[in-house]
Amino acid sequence: MGQVKFTKHNPLNHTLRVGSGIRYDIRKRTQEGIAPSTWQQISGAPALDVPTYQILIISKALPWSFVIHAPAGSVVTCGTIFEELHKQLQSHIEDAVWATVDRTRKEAIKKAAKSRQEKDKDTRLKRIDWLGNMTMFEGLEKDREFETKRHLPASASVTETWVVRFGKR
Repeated sequence: MGQVKFTKHNPLNHTLRVGSGIRYDIRKRTQEGIAPSTWQQISGAPALDVPTYQILIISKALPWSFVIHAPAGSVVTCGTIFEELHKQLQSHIEDAVWATVDRTRKEAIKKAAKSRQEKDKDTRLKRIDWLGNMTMFEGLEKDREFETKRHLPASASVTETWVVRFGKR
């Protein structure tokens, strides 16, 4: 495993930080989207500098949040985060969410879905389609103001909350 890099003011593993150099097309499974030698170095590395068993991931680009749980007997790793983000974004868009989307966004989602459907043959809309061409994982960052706005009042708290940033592919 490669050297884990943390700083005093940022407990997040360097691999997961915005600007770290890791760009991963989240549409692809990790083993397809991240070079094998890189994956071998980062997959088992702890996501944070303290043992962490769950992380809440939120996004300015998506209406969903994702609680990433550590595998049994382990801590949340960089690999766990990449794999779980990919998995969660392969879920289908729910009717209740679709009903709240404006016409312009619906057209963009359908356009992205059409391109994806040519490859995977799943005709239902997926969460990944919501991102359009912004499917490159660029990293995680802290944004306390957004975190406060995004959390439902009186909802269960997760100690570690991070905002995922996506970019154009």
